[in-house]
Amino acid sequence: MRRMTFMFLTGSLLFAGCSNTEQADAYTVKEATDNGDTIVDEEGEVTNLDKLLRFVDGVEEKKESEVTVSNFFNNQISVNEIAYDGSKVNYVLKTGAGEEKRSAVCDGIEERSGFISLKGCDGEEDSIGLVQVSEYKINKARASMKE
Repeated sequence: MRRMTFMFLTGSLLFAGCSNTEQADAYTVKEATDNGDTIVDEEGEVTNLDKLLRFVDGVEEKKESEVTVSNFFNNQISVNEIAYDGSKVNYVLKTGAGEEKRSAVCDGIEERSGFISLKGCDGEEDSIGLVQVSEYKINKARASMKE
């Protein structure tokens, strides 16, 4: 019984140590802010929405561009790296530790009814949702972009 308890405690400590190391290496809101990412925080608030909207405009104008959308929600971190090469949108989803989880090639990006999504994607899903934000905030961000 003691041996079993010792093994359980040792395993728990090793697991906790690995978990803390992974958290320490995880992408942070500060890093995302310093990098100029569009950020979705724990409350669903979007920061730097203008950067994502400029990317949407760039795709519509067939201009090469890139943007990173970082989500910090429910203690989960996902980093969405999106690049447009003039004809296709390349999408890579990474964990907060930088591990690639998924990638896709899409035909474009659309802003509709408060949702910004990639469309015409290969793979399991035809569209990939990036951000949900009120149309009021989108219009406000677009107005500030014109100033």
